[in-house]
Amino acid sequence: MRLYPSPTSSVQDNHLLLFEFVGRMLGKAVYEGIVVEVPFAPFFLTHVLGHHYRSNYSSIDELPSLDPELYKNLTYIKHYEGDVADLELNFSFDEDVMGRLINHELVPGGKAISVTRENMIYYVHMMAHFRMHTQIKEQSNAFIRGFRSIINPDWLSLFSRAPELQCLISGDTAEIDMQDLRAHTQYYGGFHNNHRVIVWLWDILQNDFTAQEKGQFLKFVTSCSKPPLLGFTNLEPPFSIRCVEVSDDQDTGDTVGSVLRGFFTIHKKDPIGRLPTSSTCFNLLKLPNYQRKATLRDKLRYAICSNTGFELS
Repeated sequence: MRLYPSPTSSVQDNHLLLFEFVGRMLGKAVYEGIVVEVPFAPFFLTHVLGHHYRSNYSSIDELPSLDPELYKNLTYIKHYEGDVADLELNFSFDEDVMGRLINHELVPGGKAISVTRENMIYYVHMMAHFRMHTQIKEQSNAFIRGFRSIINPDWLSLFSRAPELQCLISGDTAEIDMQDLRAHTQYYGGFHNNHRVIVWLWDILQNDFTAQEKGQFLKFVTSCSKPPLLGFTNLEPPFSIRCVEVSDDQDTGDTVGSVLRGFFTIHKKDPIGRLPTSSTCFNLLKLPNYQRKATLRDKLRYAICSNTGFELS
């Protein structure tokens, strides 16, 4: 699913202010280097970049990212071999808005202008332009206004295509480099890079998990399944792992006792009843000090594949 503003957003009070706020929030995330897994429709990112004002821009080329069915229908009209007048089309568009049918004219007086072979191409482009621009113009402008209040428009000129901006927003599409992630991980609660559980963890991630599971693990901890565009050295906050010995509602952070017990691995029993949890706001994995590698692998795989939220414990 690709995201773009809804043309019916006006049912919500102050909807334009909300779009501006969301744009400002996304701009803040981009400015701070925080990756967010928000898959925008390419045509909408083209709006954000301002490329739709270029002379060589064509609405019809990006229409499939918004409305594949309309694109299919317009392509059919474009290549129609019969008399286009037989289709009884005019330069207007009927929109169903919350059960009410509203007619929009693509050009002034469009309802009275029939589509013919002579103006067919113009009709196809005007229909695509209406669907992708006119219909959501106010919402798009509000979002862009908020986004550009944080991100300098001159910086956006560095991007030539929408996918490049998407990578900056949501991270790199390349395979996750576990060695890079490990090199930029911080440890708390007694864990350290050579701790038995930590050695097990990285070995499991590197050798036992599939590429999809690696993405699920990263999303479990950071809320985004893709790495930052320039590597994990740019992940903010830094990826962290903390040893925990109690349930989340009892967890008060590092204490002298928890650090010492984690460092020396002094435990009464294997915490097999506990699952790994995370604090995605801090990119923090909270990991019980398991006594067996198989337990760690099974619990971690169960946790990241459960597709659950804050209620997981």
